[in-house]
Amino acid sequence: MEITNQSPYPVTRKQDFAIHYGQSDVDTIREQIEQTEAMKRRWLFMAMIISIAALIGAIVLLSTNYALYSSSESDKKALVHENAVLKSRADQTQQQLDSRNAQDARHAEARADAQTKLQTVLPAILRGNASPGEVSSFARMVNALPNSRVELDSKPPDKLFRNWKANAGGTIETYTLVGGFVDGKWVVYSNLVARK
Repeated sequence: MEITNQSPYPVTRKQDFAIHYGQSDVDTIREQIEQTEAMKRRWLFMAMIISIAALIGAIVLLSTNYALYSSSESDKKALVHENAVLKSRADQTQQQLDSRNAQDARHAEARADAQTKLQTVLPAILRGNASPGEVSSFARMVNALPNSRVELDSKPPDKLFRNWKANAGGTIETYTLVGGFVDGKWVVYSNLVARK
């Protein structure tokens, strides 16, 4: 076995070049490395500041959007509630209107019926030969007319203008007939003064 001794250090030949650094070179390299690292730290610090500012902006934007969303949701709920209230009122008003229209139709029918009956009774009233029952019916029919009055072409007899009692389904109603001359026509008013 053959043993060779090798040096742990490479042997330089005359053709090999060796670079030798002096202390000033080492200091210059160290300064360059420190400057490079300081510049990296500054850029990292700037990137961190920009990231924090972007994060704060995102938080502000999200909180503003949430506030707007919450406000729009509460406005939406208020509008839905107001719409429900208005719909309820509209339905109630429609029911009242329908009831009023039905009542007006009944009144109009009753007035038309009274007007028809009045035309049959009126000639006897104007001649003065109507029975007390006919005059009581006349007073009740005139009271059912609009404004509780009827216009006549001629003056009715004076004995017509007094109180008249009419039997209406078990109750006795007392009507007062009052007459006068208004705008060139004779007018007879009927007022309900008592009900027993």
